[in-house]
Amino acid sequence: MRRLQRAMTLVELLVVIAIIGVLVALLLPAVQSARASARSASCKNNMRQIGLAIHQFSDTHGGDFPEWWHADKKGARSWIYTLAPHLEDVDAIRICPEDALADERLRAQATSYLINEYLAKAGVVEATRNLRQIAATSRTMAMFEIADRLSAIPDNEHAHASIWFAPLYVQRGEVLSQIESELQIDRHLQTAHYLFLDGHVEAIPAAQIAQWVDEGFEFAKPQ
Repeated sequence: MRRLQRAMTLVELLVVIAIIGVLVALLLPAVQSARASARSASCKNNMRQIGLAIHQFSDTHGGDFPEWWHADKKGARSWIYTLAPHLEDVDAIRICPEDALADERLRAQATSYLINEYLAKAGVVEATRNLRQIAATSRTMAMFEIADRLSAIPDNEHAHASIWFAPLYVQRGEVLSQIESELQIDRHLQTAHYLFLDGHVEAIPAAQIAQWVDEGFEFAKPQ
């Protein structure tokens, strides 16, 4: 006698599909979270390497910091170019993998990170252009993460930190919006990365930035 082979019924097939769907739904957030954590770690590593490059540059230039795009008419003195030899000319180090415009910025030889104007621009009130004049490098921010709204062009490589707390913006309650026009303060799970002059990188919540704004704390000033 031939052995009868029992096939799956439609109901059983639907049950199996439903179970697979539930498992995928349970696993997907964990996979996405792991990928986000990996991208965040890569961003932190990029900023640490830039921090080392800043120190190498300063050591060979009497303590002076690299400059911003507008230090000359062609942008040749921008930190994008002057730090390049200290980064082995790897453009990708300047790109955060979580940046919405990462590919465009890479193609344009631009950056996902903005240098602090207080360090890079001469003539700014309370600016400090020399590393040896910074009293607290562990509390002085050197780099921020660029806002998605800023286009992928090389001259978007500095933050106008000296005007964020201008009296007019304080009076109108527009300080936070001015900061957010340049910085993406919630890129990594409602946090962003900040490079400090001692080389460490902190993930600071967007809520903390908002609190500092409410308190009138000008966090970008050299400490």
